[in-house]
This record gives sequence, structure tokens and C-alpha cells, in this order.
Amino acid sequence: MSAIAGIVRFDGGAVDPNDLERVAEALRPYGPDRLEVMVDGRIGFVNVLMRMTPEDQFDRQPYRNAYGRIITADVRLDNRSDVLERIGVAIKDAVEWSDSRVLLSAWETFGNGIWSMLRGPFAVAIWDPTKNILTLARDHLGVNVLMWHKSESFCVFATMPKGLFAFRDVPRQLNEQKFADFLVLNHCDLLTTIYHNVYRVLPAHYLMANLDGSIEQRRYWSAADIKPIRFSSDQAYADGLRDRLQLAVCRQMRSAFPIGCLLSGGLDSSSIAALAARALCEKGERLSAFTQVPREGFNGSVRPGCYADEKPYVEAIANAAGNIDVTYVRNDTCDDFDDLERVFGALDGPVRNPMNLGWMLKIRNLARTQGRRVLLNGRHGNFSISWEGWSQSADHLRHGRLLKAYKQWLLFYRSTSLSRWGAFHKLILEPLLACKFSDLVGRHRSPHGATAWKNYSPIRADFASDIGVGARAVTVGHDFLYRWCANDRKGATMLADFEGEWAQALKSVTGVEVRDPTSDVDVVSYCLAVPPEQFLAESVDRSLIRRAMWGLLPEIVLTKRLRGVQAADWYEKLDSRRDMIAAEITALSGSPLAKRFIDFNRLARAIADWPTGGWQTTKIVQEYRFVLARGIASARFLAWLESLDRPPKNQLPK
Repeated sequence: MSAIAGIVRFDGGAVDPNDLERVAEALRPYGPDRLEVMVDGRIGFVNVLMRMTPEDQFDRQPYRNAYGRIITADVRLDNRSDVLERIGVAIKDAVEWSDSRVLLSAWETFGNGIWSMLRGPFAVAIWDPTKNILTLARDHLGVNVLMWHKSESFCVFATMPKGLFAFRDVPRQLNEQKFADFLVLNHCDLLTTIYHNVYRVLPAHYLMANLDGSIEQRRYWSAADIKPIRFSSDQAYADGLRDRLQLAVCRQMRSAFPIGCLLSGGLDSSSIAALAARALCEKGERLSAFTQVPREGFNGSVRPGCYADEKPYVEAIANAAGNIDVTYVRNDTCDDFDDLERVFGALDGPVRNPMNLGWMLKIRNLARTQGRRVLLNGRHGNFSISWEGWSQSADHLRHGRLLKAYKQWLLFYRSTSLSRWGAFHKLILEPLLACKFSDLVGRHRSPHGATAWKNYSPIRADFASDIGVGARAVTVGHDFLYRWCANDRKGATMLADFEGEWAQALKSVTGVEVRDPTSDVDVVSYCLAVPPEQFLAESVDRSLIRRAMWGLLPEIVLTKRLRGVQAADWYEKLDSRRDMIAAEITALSGSPLAKRFIDFNRLARAIADWPTGGWQTTKIVQEYRFVLARGIASARFLAWLESLDRPPKNQLPK
């Protein structure tokens, strides 16, 4: 895996190699094993490599073939053997071919038709000197990220903002509207970034930049391309999911280092761990798993329907597999705020959930000390393999399938603490009613209605109003009440806007890559292709994955209805640093940029009104875990961003 960057000039000027060397140095933390630049007149490419697969040892990017076409790519071809077969190259003849070389050969055969055939994450740039076109492409779901900036005289691209800003004449200017989106958790706009005039290549798209300065972005795949699947039995659907998930797991286990996994007691990560363990068992190997748990002896309250400690479920999973070794990471041993600036430097962006940062980094660092550079997880599973399936009920009613709608409403009512009316309103009425009318009917769910972001966001309300976060949300299709709707499964085919950069940043900080088989496009496509009723079959929610993993996961995991709480002892850690937080609020309020965005009066009130109990209640969780912690982290990012424009203390301004 690599970080990449490059430039194409429209004004006829030559690319300065010194510019590319500076860009390469900026990107080196993302690829410390090899650094190379290539200049050819008006174009220049950068590639820095972090070796992760066995074939990476042969990677010599940027790579130019015999026809003068040049590629620089951050790519892992999970269907490498299939691609080689398509282009007529025997696997034995391509043993020393890097994935990027395989990809360039396939692109020469199929052109831009190749992108839909690929499996695995990719961010690719190809220069074709015969057509004078730069092509940029990004994988189906946007696992890898690729950004670009265009001026009148050039177009530059990079996998991370740092690579763009290392080019001369690429300004670093905060996009205030996009940062406001971040603070209110609106992540639906996948094109823009928190920096002005810095854009992402959209997931499942490729972009073509011509020497005349024109740019065109085209989609190569969408959920509309997925054809429905029909089998003769419920078990056939479950078997089909297990087969595809097993294939995805095995594909993603191609690594130059021992494999590990992130493991909780939930259905997603436990399914991945069980399948990975089975694959390793066939080779007489063991799987190392890493699990976050609260401090020893923690017995604090959690929300109804939740549990704090994953250990009983994880132990059952490990015992059932027989070859899983678990390392437990106690949350109280991790500092969530110490490494914020280090992450800002790698991310060039803010941290969304700071109260999870400590254990996330510690797990990766522990894996690295064990020599494990690749960890599997199941982060995207809620949108694919373990979709709850409830939003289909309104569709059944809309299309006259009354009995199905009734049965699913009855199951939902029995599965929740809602009243009959509450279950009917949430399951049926909200998806069917127009949003404005639904806001009126549903005020009981949130006193702020469509401005529910006020419950959990540290943004200043006057600034949010001035910048129009509500209108912005409507434009990009974000619902602050998170109501179920007919097209809510669109989330299965894309990741949130920040996730590509987030994965790259943590990889650069720790040297550990996290891979997610539940976001494999074949797995996602299968889950979208089967009848939605399969997810509620046999009157069980998330039925498909439960049936698919029967016999591989213990019954205690497959039948539980409780949800694990990440870092359940978060408030004890926050309580222990109350005085430090108060002092930090005072210091950060001196930042002009932070003061513009963050409601410091609200943060100060949170300190003054510090709870003596009830930490598990929704109101306190929102005010302290979300508003306070996220407000501190976001203010620190804005202060960090301001510091980049200041000269060193021993240097006078020019």
C-alpha cells in the first residue's frame, strides 16, 4: 500500500522535480519503505510505499511501461489472480509483478472498463501520453481516498491533503461550511473536503483531466447495477453469504506479515474472526485478536439493552474457534487526548470520536510490537452482512404487502421497548410521511426536531444558523433525526466522507493497516441482491448473518440482542481530568478560529454542572461524551491549524 501524488500542467510549463521531491517528503510517513518521483515534461508522479503484501517487494512505482504509460497507485488487488486471467497472463509468470503493474496491464486491455472488475481498495493515477489524458480512479466504496485541486494552470492530486499542500500555489484554506458539517455529523457530501477547492474523486468514479484544463468525472458502478438473487430456500441465502464472506476474508489475508483481527462480541467482527481463524487453522496457524474492555472491576451502568464488557462473548468465540489468542486492552490504560496533535498531523483534519482514540491507537501499537501489521475487522457490517432490515417494512406497506408489513411491525414492537404506537410511528409512519410533516409528528423524539444536532454538537448555534447547516443537510440528503427511509441502504455502497483519510492517518501513525471484508464489493452486492426479507427471516432481526454463521459462532453470540458499548468507562477517564479540561477550555477560547466555531460557553457550563451520577443517560452522554469531548478535540484541531500559519518563535515575520 502506498501514498501517491502528482501534477499535470495545462499552461505548457515543465514540472519542477524539486516540487515533487518536496511532495514526496511530505508523504513519506504514509510510505516509509520506498520513495520515488518521476517527471516527464508537463506531468509528474510521486509514490511512497509501505510494504504490506508479498508482491510489494517488487513495486517500483511510479511505473512506466513500454508504451510510455505511467501509473502511480495505492492499490491492493484482492482478485489479483482473476485480473491476471482476464489479461491472459499466467500466475507463475507474474510472481514478480506488483499489483500496480498488473493493474496497468489490465487498464491497457480494458481501458476504463477495468475499474468495475477490480476487487479491493484502490486510488489510481494513470497518464496516457498518446491521448494526453490523466485518469484518476477510486474503488467502489471509497476505502482508499484520492483528492485533487485544479487551478487555471495545473491539476494536482494526492491521497492525503498533506501531499496537495506541499505543491506550490495550492492554498490551505479552511472550508467553514464543510467543517460545520463535520461538527453536526453530516458526512453525506463525499465530494468536498474541509479545505476550499480540495475535492475527492468520488467512490465508484474515475476522473479524466485533459491538457486543455477540462475535467470530467464519471461513475463506473452503482447499486443500480446489482441484479436480484433468488434461491429456493432460506438456508441457500445463508450459505451464499457465508461463501462470499469467507472468500472476502481469504482475499484480504494476503499479507507480508502475520494477520490479526479486531474482535468484539458483535456479529460483524466475530464473523470475520471465526472465518479467518478457520482459514488459518487449515495451515496449522493461530489468529491473534485484540479486544477493548473497560478497566478491571468496572461495574458502572450502561444504557438499557447494552453491555459494557466484551470479554465473556470474546472468550466464548475464542473457545469455539480453538485457535484464537486474545489480547485485552483496558480502556483506563489509554489516554484519549495525548496523541491528538500527532493524529492531526497525519490526518490534516479533526478527530470525530476522541473518547475512542486512545484504545484504537493502543491496539494498533500492540499489534505492531507483535509483528502484526494487518488487522481484520467488520466495521461496515451494519450496512451489509448484519443490516437490521427494519426500513423495508414501509416499502411492503407501500406496495400492498400488508401481511409482511404487519408481521414485521409486530416483530419490531416485541423486539423494542417502544409502545405499539411508538413502534408503528418509527417503523411505518416516519418513512412514509414527508419530512416536514414527520418533523411535526415526531417532536416527542427530540425537542429540537430537525435541529437535533443541538443535542450532540459543540458548534455555536448562531454560527450554525448563519452558515446554514440545516439547508446544507437537506441539499446533500442528511437527516438529523436518522429516520429510516426507503433508500437507507445506500449507505451500504459508500463509506462516510472522512473514513478514507482516517484509515490512512492511523496507518501512518502506527504502521498497521486495518482491512474490512464486510466492505468487499462482492459481499455488499450480495447483501443488496438478496430479498430484504432474508434479514428478518424466521422472525429474527439480522437473521441472515445469524443463520450464515450458525455452527461457527457460539450460540451466546448468535442469539444475543444486547449491544456492546465502546469504552464504557469513558466518563471515569473524563472525570479524572476535569480540572485539566477546564483549564484547556480557557486556553482554547483564545483561538480566534476555535472561538468562531465552538460554543465555549456551553463547554464551560458543562464543567460547572458536572454530573454526580447518571452517566449512562442519553442527555449526559450527549453533553459530555459528544459535546464536551468533541468540542475540546475540535477546538484543539482549529488551534493546531492556526499554528501552521505562524512563524517559529525564533523567526521574525517577513
